[in-house]
Amino acid sequence: MTDSANTPEPAAEGSLLRRMRWYLAIAVVAAVVVIVLIVSGGGSDDDDGGDATGETAPPAAEEPADDEPMDDATGDDATGETAPPAAEEPADEPMDDATEPTDEAPEATEVDTAAAEPAEPAEPEFPGIGSEAALANPHCDPETGRIRVPLVDAPVCVLEWPEGADNGGSTAPGVTAEEIVMVVRVDAGQTEMVSNVGSIPRGWLDGADIFNQNYEFWGRQVRLEFIDASGSTEVALRADATQAVNDFEPFLAFDATTSGEGKAIFEAEMAARGVIVWSTSASWQETQDQPGFRWSQLADDRVTMLHVAEYIGKRVADYPVQWAGDDDMIGEPRRIGMIYTDRWSRDFMEEQAAQNGFELVEAVSYDEGAENTQRQERARVIAARMKDAGVTTVIAGTDNLFTRTMTEAATEQQWFPEWIITGYSGHDVAFFARGYDQQQWAHAFGPGPLGLAVADQPSALGLLFEWHHGREPVSLSERFSISTLKWPMACLHLAGPDLTPESFSQGCFAQPPSLGSYCDCVTSPGAAFGPGRLPWTDYTGFDDMTEKWWDPEFERTTANGRVIVGEYLKVDDGRRYAVGEWTAGQPRVFDPDAALGVLYEPPPNDTPPSYER
Repeated sequence: MTDSANTPEPAAEGSLLRRMRWYLAIAVVAAVVVIVLIVSGGGSDDDDGGDATGETAPPAAEEPADDEPMDDATGDDATGETAPPAAEEPADEPMDDATEPTDEAPEATEVDTAAAEPAEPAEPEFPGIGSEAALANPHCDPETGRIRVPLVDAPVCVLEWPEGADNGGSTAPGVTAEEIVMVVRVDAGQTEMVSNVGSIPRGWLDGADIFNQNYEFWGRQVRLEFIDASGSTEVALRADATQAVNDFEPFLAFDATTSGEGKAIFEAEMAARGVIVWSTSASWQETQDQPGFRWSQLADDRVTMLHVAEYIGKRVADYPVQWAGDDDMIGEPRRIGMIYTDRWSRDFMEEQAAQNGFELVEAVSYDEGAENTQRQERARVIAARMKDAGVTTVIAGTDNLFTRTMTEAATEQQWFPEWIITGYSGHDVAFFARGYDQQQWAHAFGPGPLGLAVADQPSALGLLFEWHHGREPVSLSERFSISTLKWPMACLHLAGPDLTPESFSQGCFAQPPSLGSYCDCVTSPGAAFGPGRLPWTDYTGFDDMTEKWWDPEFERTTANGRVIVGEYLKVDDGRRYAVGEWTAGQPRVFDPDAALGVLYEPPPNDTPPSYER
């Protein structure tokens, strides 16, 4: 069983930023890569931005080549309560007195004069989800029940807001009768990662304009404000949060810096000041510590562990070793170990393993905040420990950089197990996997969030941008902004005119679960928010996963003649599974006849409706 001595001691307070630095840089760059893939190409890990580098801090994400598919991930949830409707105006009270008799007429009988008068029309209940009036909104497609934008997961229809109606004005900090303020923190002095349009703010403003013009914000418009990151020290991060709140008093915030250093500190500080933060990635603990104020595009760590434990329990643990790189292991009972980031809870994973009928014979953690040399040494120690424990099948709870370091150390130790993919920190992105030790990763299979790509075609969000602006998105900030803004904008659309952090949450919960397994779609992860589906209220996206395996020999030629080698092949036509839906039986991995690398046309369920602009 696991040894508590394997878990690194908590860092001293003074070393917090040093420890966070590596984790945040890795998580942010991986998240940006994943989300940019999602934005630009139909739902895949096929970015081909070049091979992953060695154990060094990753550079800022580059603009992927035009011919590379990237994906569109998102989704919402209808499991929560909808925003409370506005109270109706009470009808006039009936009079108690009888009418007086007159000389001209016989004495009248007692009459309820109020009942004889026309009743005051009831105030409409906003947002009106599911009502006939919402379906009659001219911006609604009554056949789909969603607004008329070319997205499979467009927000559901709401009542049309009457021009000049009273929306309550300043219902919350950062909200007026005309505006909703969102602050975006950007890298100081950076114009664009790939600048064909201009500045980073220009790209974000282009993205926001899509939603301002097409979603219902109840008489308001989202106004973006920008602050330059002043540094990565804790003092600087808190100063940035203070500046953002003092200068703009925002309702929403997003940190778009690319270094990752201090992101979590800035986001926690903003949430503590009552500002809703939408992040690329947030941990389960962060979302539960600041509920309703911390939201994330990507799945949290516990959602990942739920998938992995269920997958192993149903499809791996009870069968003998079949795909290890060591012939001596083949046919032996599986002995399952786990290599995991210190961002994961070992206790939670062991609880899930027990519930799914298996145990971990060894579990060893590593410190994501450690320096290069420490991480390399830790990888060698882990490989030796795993080999000595006779681990045949190892859960790779490792970030994309440490996965490379770990696979290299395993080969040095001549230990060639089966590797269970988890998709943590984007390690199921082909761009990163091409840099792993291929002797090891050729034996990798399991669940991961990224799905099938549609090769050489723009993504759904890319098509949305082109539909609105009349041109394709050409900068990273344009592509990144529409994916990042998509979910909070849908929440605002469904929150109704009385906008508060509470109604924002209810708006997020009111959106039906979308994409992925929720619609039998395969090019993008399903997503939903709220209570009911998981043992906790969910504030993060990417709910489902697809089964895949790494083929280092897969080869395809792009539309412009470039050859790409190495790909995750998705089993069963890319079918996606939500937590609790994995089927039992041995996986059909490492069988090219049962898997797909990419698609060349989007499937019907993944194809958005077409509307004239």
